[in-house]
Amino acid sequence: MEQNLNDKPLSNMQIARYIESLRKEMNFDDEVYGLVKSDLEDGLTQEQTEKYLDKNFNIGQMRVLSEGLHKGIPEELFNILHNNKLSGNQMKVSLEFYEKGVPVETIQEAVARGEKPVVMRRLYEEVLAQLSKAAEQYTQDSEYVKELIAQMEMVVEKINYQEERYDALNKKLSDVEVLKEDKEVTERLVKENEDKDGIISHQQDELNKASSTIARLRDSIEHKDKEMERMRDRIESLEDKIMSAASDDQKVAEKEEKAGPSEVLAATDNKETVKTLADSQAVPPMYNGIPVYYQIPVTDSAGRVIQHLPVERTERKSNGGIAALFARLSFKKKSRADIVKLVASGDLVPAQLVQIKSAIEKGLTEGQLVELINNNVSAEKMKEIIEIAVLENSMAG
Repeated sequence: MEQNLNDKPLSNMQIARYIESLRKEMNFDDEVYGLVKSDLEDGLTQEQTEKYLDKNFNIGQMRVLSEGLHKGIPEELFNILHNNKLSGNQMKVSLEFYEKGVPVETIQEAVARGEKPVVMRRLYEEVLAQLSKAAEQYTQDSEYVKELIAQMEMVVEKINYQEERYDALNKKLSDVEVLKEDKEVTERLVKENEDKDGIISHQQDELNKASSTIARLRDSIEHKDKEMERMRDRIESLEDKIMSAASDDQKVAEKEEKAGPSEVLAATDNKETVKTLADSQAVPPMYNGIPVYYQIPVTDSAGRVIQHLPVERTERKSNGGIAALFARLSFKKKSRADIVKLVASGDLVPAQLVQIKSAIEKGLTEGQLVELINNNVSAEKMKEIIEIAVLENSMAG
């Protein structure tokens, strides 16, 4: 048989082929083939007709099952009629009273007890009678229920009305509470603002004081900057004078080299005289027996003060003090030659030579320089020794 066409109606040609194949495969009476052909032509599917094609069913049972399929009975009822070995009359009575309103459960109970068709009919009629009375009672009860529902709706309506009133009252109470809270919040905010105004006023006073202090400090800084500029100019002027004096001493030294021994001796005596005069005139002023000194600020390229040098304030009657200073720092021709000879003959490194130059610039004596060169100590030690010698000379002088 054509299984792919079981679930939909067949055309006339397909029906004819199906009946022909059915005759070859299964041995039924012509009435069965006629029933199947009629059902297929009415629109039943091949699958539906195969449900009642059973060797155990006679044509009467098949007709009842076919009728049930035509009327679209539930599958549960079809299975009850098909699977319980009912006679054609039992099937017919059950299907009849199902159409009249007997529940499938009642039919299942009657079939399970194996009742005869007559008993089944009477049982089904009693069930129908009870259902009729129940329907009448249901109608009466329905009216009563409707009345109760109407009364309940009225009660519910009144309740809803009362709830609306309660809601409105609660809303008013809430509004009152909100207004009260808003008033309290407003009062609290006003108080907080007053406190903040006091704090702001105090902070403004402090800010004004700070601004005044800043202005005063700015003026002081500007004054100090001007004073530092003046001191820098003063230092530059002093440096120019020192360089000029050094140049003069260099010229004097060159003249001494060209002059004879008597002239050198006279120049030496003159220098000693200048030194004596300078020493006698360079006396720092005293205040209650204490020498008076000044602090000269030393600045970097950006104008920041990096060190203060103590400077002795002396009153000199003439410019002889500067000449005396360079006279003390200068050596005779023979002494300079000896120092140069020592340096040239020694095995000194450039760093040591730099320290020897620094020692000469800082005014170390000829003897101190000779000892420094002959000992041939490291440049680091030379630097420390030079500092000690400078300190010793200052204390001795």
